[in-house]
Amino acid sequence: MKGKLTSVESGEVTDLAAVSLVGRSGECNVKINDPRASRRHAMIRKQEDGFWLFDLGSFNGSYLNGARVSAARLLKDGDVLNFADHEFRYTQTGRPTQELQDDMSCSTIALIRSRPVIILVSDIEGFTALSEQFSPDDLAQVIGSWYSDCELILSKYGATVDKFIGDCVLAYWTEVNEKTLIDSVRAAKELLDSCHKIYGERQEVFEAAGQKFGAGVAVHTGKVAYGGMSQGEFTLVGDPVNLTFRVEALTRTVGKDILTTGDFIEAAPAMKAYAEDLGIQQVKGRVVPVEIWGFHSYPEPEES
Repeated sequence: MKGKLTSVESGEVTDLAAVSLVGRSGECNVKINDPRASRRHAMIRKQEDGFWLFDLGSFNGSYLNGARVSAARLLKDGDVLNFADHEFRYTQTGRPTQELQDDMSCSTIALIRSRPVIILVSDIEGFTALSEQFSPDDLAQVIGSWYSDCELILSKYGATVDKFIGDCVLAYWTEVNEKTLIDSVRAAKELLDSCHKIYGERQEVFEAAGQKFGAGVAVHTGKVAYGGMSQGEFTLVGDPVNLTFRVEALTRTVGKDILTTGDFIEAAPAMKAYAEDLGIQQVKGRVVPVEIWGFHSYPEPEES
């Protein structure tokens, strides 16, 4: 599946990449030379089911078919996007990867590969309450800032963002070694720091709504199946992915913002200096309980 943005003003057509940025910055794929546009105004990300629009906490907002975007929105052929009064039309050709996977024959399934990876899942705490208490504009700026920080932090540490799922992000490292294992913990810590930063930037809004802003993070390592097959995309499938989501949910009950598993600690024994064994925990949806560790401190970032 391919997607394009066409400027209504100039007629210029931009082919959308796996991740396309919209804004004033020179790094943006869709450049808007207008002081009303933020440097990193919005992002369009290709996922299994199509192209998704994310506002990145822009001051003047991103609009889809006349409505301000306060959470990620799946684009449809013919949609009209507006950034700082600059209008674009979205068009797509082909079918989403997910639909193609549903049609696959047995010969195509043979193209699936498997390999060990590091998986990271982070989920905003109390998102439903935020959605109820915040105005659409405030919610869009908060969630957009979080999306943007996730992309920057995870990219900094060499991770690939597989997808955003509403108030949750799934990312992975395809190399499992001492450096990437430690980097995944550093990335998890910086994701927490980002939540504190976002809260501080809009503290009055959070206090007025009686809300906090935080996230839980889980890291795990295991062998997954991957593919995307005919679309050439790397998509994670397998029990380690499901387990990482389940472990992240435990952050709400065990009192630790970042959790990992015994498998992760076994692969990175140096992390025992930063984590404590929380024992065997029953994980929702699994018969066999899992050894869980919680981080109380974190390895220092590498000097640049």
